[in-house]
Amino acid sequence: MIRIPTAHRATRLVEEVVHGEDIRRPLGLSGHYPDSAVHEALSYQLRTPAAIGGSRERTRGCRLIDSGTGASWGRGADVTGSGLDLLLAAAVRPVEAGALTGPGADQLAPVNDRD
Repeated sequence: MIRIPTAHRATRLVEEVVHGEDIRRPLGLSGHYPDSAVHEALSYQLRTPAAIGGSRERTRGCRLIDSGTGASWGRGADVTGSGLDLLLAAAVRPVEAGALTGPGADQLAPVNDRD
């Protein structure tokens, strides 16, 4: 039996949600995730350095606001969108044009404009 260290729960959530959407969205399928799972994954992604796959540097200077729940992360120019779209944009995945709004949305624009 091979034993490997267990990964932090939040890393598993990032994998499940982000990679799940990598498959679903191009196929026109929608997924539903509990807000708590998306928020935990997003919180982890935002505090993790880019060198190990996170979004800390990418989102620095932005305050991300979940339009569905009002939950927010960070400080700076507001970026508002669904929790799922915020997570995907932070993870450098495409989101629909207009899915992210606010003065800080331009910081994530390269992802926002990929339709």
